[in-house]
Amino acid sequence: MKEGFNIKSTMKIEFDSKKEIDTLINVLKPDNVCIPDGLKIDIRSENKYLIIDIQCENGSGTYLNTIDELLEHISLSRAVTSDD
Repeated sequence: MKEGFNIKSTMKIEFDSKKEIDTLINVLKPDNVCIPDGLKIDIRSENKYLIIDIQCENGSGTYLNTIDELLEHISLSRAVTSDD
């Protein structure tokens, strides 16, 4: 159900290395293949930052679910690839 507004945001997350960011981008890419109409996600790196731009025309529920899923995948990937 559309709520009649667009939501746009940018997340900028700092990491220790460009290598870690590149790994995360490769992990997140498959999730962005079949996304619903009205949702656009752009993921890129800038220096030691992972940048995620989100544009959602499908209301706040879809927007919040998308952010939650992205952050969950980032957290899981970091846990799996951690040297600790």
